[in-house]
Amino acid sequence: MSLDNSPAAAAQAPVSERIYAALRQEIMRCEIAPGTTLDAAAIARRYDVSKTPVRDAMQKLAADGLIAILPRSGYRVAPITFQAVHEILDLRAAIGPHAARQAARYATPADIAELRAIVREYAAPLDVGAMQQVARRFHVAIARCSRNKRVIALSENLFDELERLLRFAIDFSVKAGEHSDEHTALVDAIEAGDGERAAAIETAHIRHAREFLIERLMTLGYLSESEIRLGSPKRSMLA
Repeated sequence: MSLDNSPAAAAQAPVSERIYAALRQEIMRCEIAPGTTLDAAAIARRYDVSKTPVRDAMQKLAADGLIAILPRSGYRVAPITFQAVHEILDLRAAIGPHAARQAARYATPADIAELRAIVREYAAPLDVGAMQQVARRFHVAIARCSRNKRVIALSENLFDELERLLRFAIDFSVKAGEHSDEHTALVDAIEAGDGERAAAIETAHIRHAREFLIERLMTLGYLSESEIRLGSPKRSMLA
C-alpha cells in the first residue's frame, strides 16, 4: 500500500503527516486493535517510504497517547483502560452541557439549520459506526456554536476517543432513528435560547449513554461492579 504521491497530495501534507493521519484513523476505528505491536520497517514497506517519516508519524501518535514506543524501533498501540473510560466519560459530562448552554446564547439561524440537517440523518438506517460519525458532527457542531475554540478542540478530540471506545465495545448493528427525538428537543432548546434546558437535555443524554456503555462493558466482562464503585484505574480492558 503506497501513499498518494501526486503533486496535489504532496502539496496538502508531508508524507509523515499522511502516515500519521492514516494510522491514527485505523487506531481510532480499532482497525488496528489495542495492544497490537507495530514495526517501523513493516509500516515503511506498507506505505512505500523510508523509515524516517514513519518515525516522525509514530512520535506524533505517541504524543497523542495512542502508542507506546518500545526498544529497537518497535511500537505498541495503547490499550483501552478503565482509567481512560472514566476520564473520557467524565470529560464528556463536563463539556457537553456547557457547550449546549453556550450554543443557546450564540447559535445563528444558519447554525440551527445545520443542526437540524444533521438530526435528519438519524432517520436513515445506520450502523453504529456511521451513527457515531453523525453524532460526532452533531455535537461538534454544537461546540462550534459556543464560539469557544478550546471547547471545540476538546470536543473534537473527545469524540475521536469515544469512537475508539465505542467501536471496541459495541455491536455495530443497523439502527434507524436512534436518539433523533432528544436531539430534536436539544436543537429546539438551543433555537429558543433556553440554555438551561439545552444543558439539562444534554446532561440526561450523556448520563443515559454512560449507563449504556458501562452496562455493555460489564456484559462483555471488561468491567465489574466492584471496579465501577472503586474506579480501578490500572487494569487494561484489552492490552
